[in-house]
Amino acid sequence: MCDARATGATAFLAALAALSGLGGEAAPATDVFRDRDEAAAMLLGYFEEMCTPKPFVCRTGDAFKAHQRQLRERLLACAGLWPLPERVPLTPQSSSPLDHEWCTVRRIAYRLWPGVYSTGLLYLPKQFAERPAPAVLCPHGHWANGNAHPEVQKRCLALARMGYVVFSSTQNHYEDPALGISHQTLMIWNNIRALDYLTSLPEADAGRIGCAGASGGGLQAQMIVALDGRIKAATIVGMTCDYREILFPGSHHCGCNHFPNIMRHTDEPELSALGLPAAVQYLTMNDWTRTFAQNNFPAVRRLYEANGMADRVECHYWPTAHSYDKPKRERTYAWMEKWLRGRDPGGPVPEPEVTTFPVHALTGLKAPMPGNKGFGEISRLVAKRIGYAVPELSSREQWATWRDGMRAALGELLGKPLPRRDILRSMGTEVRDGLSLQRLACPSEGDILVPALLLRPSEAKGKLPVVVICDSRGKGELLAATGQDSPSELARRGALVVLSDVRFTGETALASFAGRTGHFLKFKLCSPGGEGEPKSFPAVWQRNAMLWGRPLPAMAVTDIQAVLDAVLARPDADPASVTLIGRGDVAVAALFAAALDPRIAAADINLASKCFRARTLPLVPFVLQHGDVLEFAALLADRRLRLAGVAEAAGAPQWLENVFKSVGNADGLSIRPLTAGR
Repeated sequence: MCDARATGATAFLAALAALSGLGGEAAPATDVFRDRDEAAAMLLGYFEEMCTPKPFVCRTGDAFKAHQRQLRERLLACAGLWPLPERVPLTPQSSSPLDHEWCTVRRIAYRLWPGVYSTGLLYLPKQFAERPAPAVLCPHGHWANGNAHPEVQKRCLALARMGYVVFSSTQNHYEDPALGISHQTLMIWNNIRALDYLTSLPEADAGRIGCAGASGGGLQAQMIVALDGRIKAATIVGMTCDYREILFPGSHHCGCNHFPNIMRHTDEPELSALGLPAAVQYLTMNDWTRTFAQNNFPAVRRLYEANGMADRVECHYWPTAHSYDKPKRERTYAWMEKWLRGRDPGGPVPEPEVTTFPVHALTGLKAPMPGNKGFGEISRLVAKRIGYAVPELSSREQWATWRDGMRAALGELLGKPLPRRDILRSMGTEVRDGLSLQRLACPSEGDILVPALLLRPSEAKGKLPVVVICDSRGKGELLAATGQDSPSELARRGALVVLSDVRFTGETALASFAGRTGHFLKFKLCSPGGEGEPKSFPAVWQRNAMLWGRPLPAMAVTDIQAVLDAVLARPDADPASVTLIGRGDVAVAALFAAALDPRIAAADINLASKCFRARTLPLVPFVLQHGDVLEFAALLADRRLRLAGVAEAAGAPQWLENVFKSVGNADGLSIRPLTAGR
């Protein structure tokens, strides 16, 4: 039998189906906030709190080593690399060489995964002062023409003249967040495999490997020194800072920096020092690293000093724009000499006059890549290895066990909300056409208040069935709707109807702070980001939320739960008859909320032919390791569910029907797979 609480909502589901066709006049003044500034200040306050740097605790000895192991695992897990992929044979392939006065240069192709190759440029000195020689990995970052850019060439050629084996790995970009694949998945594994290649060379000393990079290359250097103990010395240029320096509410930094969940655990300065005892040099300037020496480096230095390695870390600042120019490169050469050769030059090593190759000469180098299928193959391989499998559920007991595991997994995907700090506020009540209309501000996480309108018959007595509606169109448009099945008519027929502007709908739409970020942000960024068009803000916040470990649907789920808490505390609300409706971009959040919250007896969700497999729903990193919309819908198999707009890519609706049957609730499901509207 289905849950008894579902029965009270049954009569309402039939009428609620017609809500997909709402329309009407412009909404009356129904705002809860006084003006857009109040909403903007609230959302930007949340942004700043989520960007707050994580504590950097100084640990020593075994305590540091244990923390290092744990944080490395977490970093790899966030990058979708835990456990590490299989190290397939590199099967390196080489281009024909280019001849330089000091070295030869070849493009090398090497395998990352089966059917997936990367490439890099190998600079092999013509003269060696020692064999095997120290080696330096030089990821290039966001330079025009990549590692063929003259400034990147100068660093590699100068190091080759000094007798270093140099490998400049390519900065590749590919992501598929729904599977947990980010740009860092590819970049970290690419550089681990590049080190595998470097250490396989007879000319290179595997015990003396360094890494140097700037900007995006600095990010790669930061990550590889944090994770791979083969790096003995690193120079990180123009990169390390608190994440909040590169997060903006109206635009976003390069997607390389935005990988899932890492800010649940740590911040960039601690990551950059995770490679201790590796020697790390920071070169900073007038970009987002401008205040690193004052704000972050002291914590790094304390860590090294406390572990008896004060000389293994240093920081230098230049009042220049974002660059890896000659003075900074000369500091790099000195650092490598000191820590890879044991020769302290006592200052910068002068860079000789360097004759670089024409850019086309290096970009034209081609190495064979037999059987290469491109980076898209990574998604197929990951899906095959750790993607979800549709379970066979043949009994209520079997389903209940699976449900509990899926709820736990969903909770982990959505992350932990901030502690609730505000209280429920009633912003006024009026009677309109026989309905009592109350404006509420429902406390959610942190200082977030969810605007809501509560409609009920003004003369109603006793407890009323509750209908909570979440719709991308916002509560104002919903209230303005007319007709037999409009929210107002549902209320007139005896329901307690709640129209809620959960994030980011209605009054909490991200566009509410367009043009206001500079006024309300309290923290002054070293390198302020401009604002994009308001229509781009959702994509920006999806990027930021990825780092925070709180996807946008997770925020909406928290808001829905906050609205339920507020409404069900009322004496006129029937807690045994709660229906949740989800439409538009927040429909999947409503589905998640219903899946997690047993107080919801019935749900009416229209997914508008969107699903995670088709990558048409808002970003929820790693979600396809656990399920798509049908699997999450199956968590409601003991309740009542009306599901519309199910995309073909989401799977077979027959499976969901069978789950409801196996739980003894075949009549609890109404499903319309191909409904395209709202």
